[in-house]
Amino acid sequence: MRTHFSIKLLMNGKQGDDAMRKESVPIVDFLKDVKGSILIATHENPDGDALGSGMALYLFLKKKGKEVYIGSKDGVPHFLDFLPHAEEVLKLPDDRFYDVGIVVDSAGFFRVGADIKVGEKVRIDHHVGGDFYGRHDFIDPHAPATAALIYEIVKAWDESAMDEEIATCIYVGLATDTGFFKYSNTDEYTFDLAKRLVSFGANPNYVYRMFSERESLGKMKLVSKALNTIRLYEEGKVAGITVFDRFFKETGTTYEDSEGLVNYPRAIEGVEVAFSIIEKPQEGLWKVSLRSKEGVDVSKIAERLGGGGHRYASGCKIKTSSYEEALDRLLSAIREQLKVQERVAV
Repeated sequence: MRTHFSIKLLMNGKQGDDAMRKESVPIVDFLKDVKGSILIATHENPDGDALGSGMALYLFLKKKGKEVYIGSKDGVPHFLDFLPHAEEVLKLPDDRFYDVGIVVDSAGFFRVGADIKVGEKVRIDHHVGGDFYGRHDFIDPHAPATAALIYEIVKAWDESAMDEEIATCIYVGLATDTGFFKYSNTDEYTFDLAKRLVSFGANPNYVYRMFSERESLGKMKLVSKALNTIRLYEEGKVAGITVFDRFFKETGTTYEDSEGLVNYPRAIEGVEVAFSIIEKPQEGLWKVSLRSKEGVDVSKIAERLGGGGHRYASGCKIKTSSYEEALDRLLSAIREQLKVQERVAV
């Protein structure tokens, strides 16, 4: 059974009192009743929403006396190491068994990228589609970020437990997944929630500086190399950027430094679909990030290639060592979706 509610209606106060809100968040009663250990897991290469929402839930459940842990296959990237208690994030996999596993901001546990041993599985997410594990799943594709769903959990359970650390973690997820309030998932609810989080102690300037203004010289050199690869396709409707593995070696950077590069081709006028394609030879694949401005549903493109995500931001992996083959498969999937969008528009 899929748990789905309209977060906007809740926030606007048009759906009754706190009792009704609690009915809309059944995961709260489940979490209250958990007696054993809980593992909160993020997707591999976690972004701001994955770690922000995961850390917020982790800190809140600790406050409520739960035996809770948080883990990530790739640890904590530099651009998120300012999160409160980031040093407590476990490196997955580990050998421990957890009574409950909660995967956040992910289409399913397969996105964790590591074998973990858990009993009951639960998913908290705002992506369309993916795996469903039962009636305790908390999924709303209308939410601006998974972090917003964590706030709804806190509010429905015990908002008095909200503090500066939890608010900061939720704010990081909300701000980064909305492009610091620039993307199409930014609406009245988003700003209302941001205001509430600031009232609890979140500092917008601090979060922006720590997330966006601590780049290394190597990262700047990586950006320079990647920008030289930008190409236009489909009469300028599609733009892509490529990061070859040698770029990381030549600049002394790592995969996490490729975060956000897809936004450069997205910024080109006339582009409807933007992508970054990043070589990962150790895994024998290419990692693809997809973005759109409006009109084209890039989640459908990602799904054609075994991935998924949002309408305007999605990703996938293409398993081949050949750049030419990976690019051809990606462009073919993009062309198919462009044709679909053209038919719909007629």
